[in-house]
Amino acid sequence: MATNTVSPAAPAFGRVSFVRTALVLMRLAWARTGSPLLIIGVLAVLALPVLFSLVFASRGALSGDPVDFLLARFDTIVSGLATPLIALLLGTSAFSAETDDGTLLYIVTTTTPRWWIVLSRLLFAALLTGLLAAVSVFASGFVAVGLSDPEGIVTAYSVAVFYGGVTYASLFTLLALLTRRSLVVGLIYVLFWEGALSETFQAIQYLSVRKWMTAIAEPMMQGGGDGVGPSALYALVGAAVVVTITVYLGGRRLHEPRMGRIGS
Repeated sequence: MATNTVSPAAPAFGRVSFVRTALVLMRLAWARTGSPLLIIGVLAVLALPVLFSLVFASRGALSGDPVDFLLARFDTIVSGLATPLIALLLGTSAFSAETDDGTLLYIVTTTTPRWWIVLSRLLFAALLTGLLAAVSVFASGFVAVGLSDPEGIVTAYSVAVFYGGVTYASLFTLLALLTRRSLVVGLIYVLFWEGALSETFQAIQYLSVRKWMTAIAEPMMQGGGDGVGPSALYALVGAAVVVTITVYLGGRRLHEPRMGRIGS
């Protein structure tokens, strides 16, 4: 007598492997951003603090206090320039390029949740920015003072710029979804808001990622901070808010019925 056999149930159509999808989206983001011009630009920005350290080390005792030198270079060049510029380049280029050539339209028609697409791109830009900025801090500190790390400045700012890379990447990833001129708007933000205005008006420090990085670094240094401006807890909460807003609004933005409107 014939018996009916029941085959194992096939996997449900549309089931998403979040880890695998994130890896694919990160590889795609690298393919869209890893151009020779962008790589040269990133390396040039990262080399600036190292070049200053070479000049400092070459002068020996004439260079002055290494603590003052490292604090000034890390605050102005790495925190104020290198980290936000790298995050701007990595956070805006992938979405902008995919909007122009229609790749983004294909991505959003898959079963991958829109918020996961945004979060995966954010992780790509954040991790790469944070790691590169931290390497720049360590390299410039090593050139200037070797492995001595006076007052824990190198360690403190390595952590701070990694944190700053995550926060800036979140901000600029959202910016890429909101305007096609994200690079120009991001440059204006870095130069004026994070540069001139945050240094002039104390209230703006509480909305400045650069000042948040300083708040993260100060408690880890032996000298501590002056207690002026946002605290480390405030900075951590601020970063969490920025990431949450980026994922939420970015996901909503990708639900637009016409992908050509992304970044418009």
